[in-house]
Amino acid sequence: MLQSQQDPAAQERATPATLHCALDGERRLGLHFLAQPQRWRLGVGCACDRLDEGARARLEEALLRVGHASRWGLQQVGLGDDQGVGLVDCDFPRVPAQLTAAAVEAHVHVLLAQLDALARGTAAAPAAADSGHGAAACDCARVFSAQMQVLDAGRRLGSIAPQELLLDDHLALRIALHPHSHHWVIEAFAWDAALLAGPLRRSLVSALLLINGAALEGRQIICSLDDSDHVVLISRWHADWAAQTSPLVWLDYSVQQARRIRAAAAAMAMQGEPSGADGGAPP
Repeated sequence: MLQSQQDPAAQERATPATLHCALDGERRLGLHFLAQPQRWRLGVGCACDRLDEGARARLEEALLRVGHASRWGLQQVGLGDDQGVGLVDCDFPRVPAQLTAAAVEAHVHVLLAQLDALARGTAAAPAAADSGHGAAACDCARVFSAQMQVLDAGRRLGSIAPQELLLDDHLALRIALHPHSHHWVIEAFAWDAALLAGPLRRSLVSALLLINGAALEGRQIICSLDDSDHVVLISRWHADWAAQTSPLVWLDYSVQQARRIRAAAAAMAMQGEPSGADGGAPP
């Protein structure tokens, strides 16, 4: 794709797996290839150093909320080491043939418009997209039904309804089959942030986005805020990972990460007035 543009500067910035470039003084884009699950991630970002404290706090919290609302739309949000926020589409392109210069340019404009709308407080989460993996989706549904029966013997045979669990330490989970793809969406409700305000809340939001920023280059795990102010860890298990990682092993990994997030949030909350929250069941 880069060679077709005959842009020597862009080609010099690229490696076989990654492209990063600045669009203007404040915004940038990145295209990164992940060996697992053999996907490209297209993202845009902007610097926050020119925003006042209140505007930055609103943008960061809005990103966390979009991260949760778009759990069916395969987006992730994060904060980089340079303190710039990023918005990444984990499902572009859906097939390799769609990775063309024109398609990338068009999608970059969509993502930039969404990022600008987030800064204004007017953005909505994207709808779930049909990935086109019909046969794989059917196989994933069968695996999902069987594995959920392992967790809950009372489930109806063949059911693909979401499964809700409450672990012994009051960590609430919701496990669902993505409606248009061949992966699971796991939500772990790690912490109730409703009673946190002011500097403590801003610190928690920034810390969660920093965690997400590290995850953008690796596994599909992100922290988010839902409409009830629960800190929710979202992870995804793909059917084509089965040869390397079973879904129950991935579920256990996700639970352990959620517990780490809970412990970090609790430690931050103790720096001010204790919130008394140690997680909680989903609404």
